[in-house]
Amino acid sequence: MTSTQRYLEMADILEAELAHVPVGAQVPSEHVLADRFRVSRPAARAALQELERRLLVRRVQGVGTFRRGRVEYVISAHVPPSFSETVRLAGAEPGARLVACGARRAVEHERARLRLSTGAAVWAVERVFSVNGEVAAYATSVLPRRPLLNLDRELGDEVSLHRVLRRRYGLTVVRSRYRISLDVPPAGIADHLTGGSRGPVWLAESVNRAAGGPYVEYARTYLRPDVLDVTFEIEEETH
Repeated sequence: MTSTQRYLEMADILEAELAHVPVGAQVPSEHVLADRFRVSRPAARAALQELERRLLVRRVQGVGTFRRGRVEYVISAHVPPSFSETVRLAGAEPGARLVACGARRAVEHERARLRLSTGAAVWAVERVFSVNGEVAAYATSVLPRRPLLNLDRELGDEVSLHRVLRRRYGLTVVRSRYRISLDVPPAGIADHLTGGSRGPVWLAESVNRAAGGPYVEYARTYLRPDVLDVTFEIEEETH
């Protein structure tokens, strides 16, 4: 049996065992696994890395390896276009940190998505989201400035943008467009999202509008696939 076959066999055995291990529980160390399977430390390390690639564990440098539990992040016409609300509906605890909020002129592709005129001013809101205390997403939201006066005074850490839009400005926001693809985040965003690691993550581009009204938000959100299990629900309309 080759070394590759051996560590993959170990990973298969451990994957079956992890099905019965609670989320957050610590997984045996490389040293323990090497003794158990009578393999070298590099082979044990490779097995743990394979489990990490399968999104079953997360490794914390200097602390250990832990059973991972991904949160189902549902994209549906029946779920509000709010990160916090979507995570709460999944039974997890959301968190939000405001990175920046400022006004500027909209660039061409932002004007096109929000149907704004040339020279229109927008708010650019950047936030880092967490799920159960673990960083999960980085979002940049662009919103028309004119109907949202003093938005920068309304936002802060742990403040839901969509709740502010509803309570402060009377706007109930609904989905208009949602597109998702794999992408590599820019270095600055990767620093916030993954501690600098620039592997592929989900990039969601969304356009939201006020119910029965104009477009109010264009967002680009990088989502960590090892934290969030992004799920689309499409239901046939019944009459």
